[in-house]
Amino acid sequence: MDMKKYIGKRLFWAVISLIGLSMFIFYFGRIIPGDPIRMMVDPRTPESVVEELQRSLALDRPIYTQYFIWLRRVFQGELGFSIVTRRSVTTDVKRYLPRTLELIFYASLIQIVGSFLLGIFAGSNINKWQDHITRIFSYIGVSIPAFVFALIFQLVLAHRLGLFPGTGALTRGFPVPTERTGFLGLDALLDGHINTFINFVHHATLPAVALAIPGMAQVARMIRSGMITINQKEYISMARGFGLPERTIRFKYLLRPSIIPGVTVLGMQIAMMLGNAFLVEMVFRWPGFSRHAINAMLSSDLNTIVATVMIIGIMFAIINIVVDTLVAYIDPRIRYSGS
Repeated sequence: MDMKKYIGKRLFWAVISLIGLSMFIFYFGRIIPGDPIRMMVDPRTPESVVEELQRSLALDRPIYTQYFIWLRRVFQGELGFSIVTRRSVTTDVKRYLPRTLELIFYASLIQIVGSFLLGIFAGSNINKWQDHITRIFSYIGVSIPAFVFALIFQLVLAHRLGLFPGTGALTRGFPVPTERTGFLGLDALLDGHINTFINFVHHATLPAVALAIPGMAQVARMIRSGMITINQKEYISMARGFGLPERTIRFKYLLRPSIIPGVTVLGMQIAMMLGNAFLVEMVFRWPGFSRHAINAMLSSDLNTIVATVMIIGIMFAIINIVVDTLVAYIDPRIRYSGS
């Protein structure tokens, strides 16, 4: 199958999945007990005003009609009104989402580099002390949630030792860069505020590492297992029999097929970071979208809840397409088998 057709097929199913997700979360949000209009207005508001608001928001129409009206507004860039912040959900997304994406980007870099280094380190030293240390780290990383690591890091590294800031994204006194892209670190670099950028990275390090460790541990285990399995193949023994250097065997013939399961899991772990960031952002009081979404859920802010689920779904879809494309590039048999 041609790579363009392969990507096109993945895009088609991603769109179908997102439409199905939007239908499910929209319907689920509408059947939750509670009147969103009553939550928006004062308890003493006249019934006529409440009914007028219901008509203006199309809440008096059938659910399927409400869905198509909502879908049309989404394509126009309008996600509804938030009863928590009293402003457009689109405005809240533009304000809070970049902070979370910056944190996820930083955590993804740590996860990618760390998982590959640990996996190769362990897979190249089977049953040696390097392998045992990596396996212990992997067991701990897989069994402990990200928010527990966040609590430990904040207590020990931030409050007890004072090596890192404990909360927030920027220390008071540092110049706030001009908002150009919405990304604090990038805007600081564009403004030439290197100290502000360094301070931002210093604040983001602990939550990013806490987010990265569970996925890093799981992917490292996958790469290690893959290298052990591939190392037992006949063509690897043949390559050693021909006298090829061990370095060539390891990086040319052993590593490439070994990382395919790890790459797939790595992509899903990166996509899951947006969900895992909920509690981590709360621990570090990180001014991101996940923390904002928790406040919305506690207040039954349906429009923000729907927007949150859709953003997570879109992120999963995008990363899934990227991972499928990367895996198909690494192993062409995968895309050809789809034909």
